[in-house]
Amino acid sequence: MKLSRTWQGRIDGMGARARLFGTPVVVALAAIAGLNVLWGWMFGAPPDIAGPARTVVNKAAVVGSYAQNCVTVWLTATISSADSVARCAPVRASDLPLPSTPAWVIDGQAVIAVTFEGYGGEAADAEVYSVVVGVTQRPYESAAPETVAYRMPVLWSKFGPRGADLPARVNGPGAGADLPLPYPSSLSATDPAFVAASGFLTAYLTTAGGVDRYVSADSMLTGLGGAYESVTVTSVLAASAPPAVPADDQTVRVRVRVDAVTAQYAPVQMVYPLTLRGLDGRWLVAGIDAVPLVSLRDELVPVVAGGP
Repeated sequence: MKLSRTWQGRIDGMGARARLFGTPVVVALAAIAGLNVLWGWMFGAPPDIAGPARTVVNKAAVVGSYAQNCVTVWLTATISSADSVARCAPVRASDLPLPSTPAWVIDGQAVIAVTFEGYGGEAADAEVYSVVVGVTQRPYESAAPETVAYRMPVLWSKFGPRGADLPARVNGPGAGADLPLPYPSSLSATDPAFVAASGFLTAYLTTAGGVDRYVSADSMLTGLGGAYESVTVTSVLAASAPPAVPADDQTVRVRVRVDAVTAQYAPVQMVYPLTLRGLDGRWLVAGIDAVPLVSLRDELVPVVAGGP
């Protein structure tokens, strides 16, 4: 239907007024919303991130510890201790064919992984976890130990942790892989960097003391109070050849091999990755590196299981 000129004029006028007054209104509303977001960001309570994270970590710790204990109980169970296995999983003690003496001697165990697998129960009120436990075991006292892995399913609910079933032996995380450590420069025993590293570790590990003579002021390093009777630095490798007289704040990373002797005269071999820094023409230890340098140019070399 064709509109009259009168109505067409009225409609055009309403549109113009809407554009005139509507645009400021929209802008004002957007500004108010932005101020609300800014106010919440500046003055509102921050989201609780640490709380849920702590709950997850604590729950995983409890579930892992429970599974570790149950795997040990299961491996060492005997006819007389069948009830202890039944307390870990929904099995009847009378159905377990157990030996009269423990089947395994356990030297140690540790939780390798705790993985959330989903929910269980009609109301989804149980959490299902897979726990892998590494165990160092021997069939008898004089046998050579072997390290193996067992997986145990665990239900977590308001009633606490409970094994969903008996454990099973599984493959471990693998034998790993090697990478070269890029410290190509071998230092002589008279090299100032070698002398600095050797003097520091002797002071740091034995009662010789005097750590402060070998470290920078910001290293925060103090001695271990005579942890070993004696130490001998057998080699120092550097990431690059260090000059005999370093410039101030010049650094070099070194890898130091140490042969130590305990109070019981037992030999111990250790390797210390250190960062040395130049000050007043001499090398000082700036810190003990958390990890050594690892090659960024070489491919991983898988370790053959059962190899050296």
